[in-house]
Amino acid sequence: MTTSPALQSVEDVLSSAGVNPETGLTSAEAAARLASHGSNELRSQPREPAWRRFLRQFADPLVYLLFGAMAISLGAWFLEGTHGVPIDVVVILLIVLANAILGFVQENRAADAVAALADMTAARATVLRDGRLVTVAAAELVPGDILVLGEGDAVAADARLLSASSLQVQEASLTGESEAVTKSVAPLSELGSLGDRHNMVFKGTAVARGVGRAVVTETGMDTQMGHIATLLD
Repeated sequence: MTTSPALQSVEDVLSSAGVNPETGLTSAEAAARLASHGSNELRSQPREPAWRRFLRQFADPLVYLLFGAMAISLGAWFLEGTHGVPIDVVVILLIVLANAILGFVQENRAADAVAALADMTAARATVLRDGRLVTVAAAELVPGDILVLGEGDAVAADARLLSASSLQVQEASLTGESEAVTKSVAPLSELGSLGDRHNMVFKGTAVARGVGRAVVTETGMDTQMGHIATLLD
């Protein structure tokens, strides 16, 4: 069984990660690990098919009333001998279809706008690569990356701290604790709850104050946040 990074010394964690803390990963090694481990993203539910979203536009009490009016008009047309075109039925059908098409288009536009906003505000992270600090998309983080943390930063992956100076992390999104947790580097003697792992930082949390550096240990669905997402599926 693999020993948790929280129980290991900094030296052992770095050795397991295969990274030099002074230079970080090379761009080539980061690319290879990204191909091997996959994107540092949580899997989302597949988007609802277009045909189902269109049919959902008819799931409205007012539409049901219009369908009822159509049925009554169509019945009256039959009783009268089906002479001519049932104008009332055609008009109501056109109204229902126009309403469904309009709702479908507006829903698609809203979804596209949200997706565009998400792209614009996509989390980014500062890492040490090729011996220099660079900012990359959080989705591109890989195990072994040296993550540089500062006040206000979102923690983009699970990572073992290498250094910490007055570092406090807000972990309410993960543990429910309202108070920021003070972090340190020393290895744990035993693996407690997430809130007690003072030498780890986790994806989905945020730096409240201080600075630190950490080596990424887990990304994507392998993070603690990913485990929660799996349970909620």
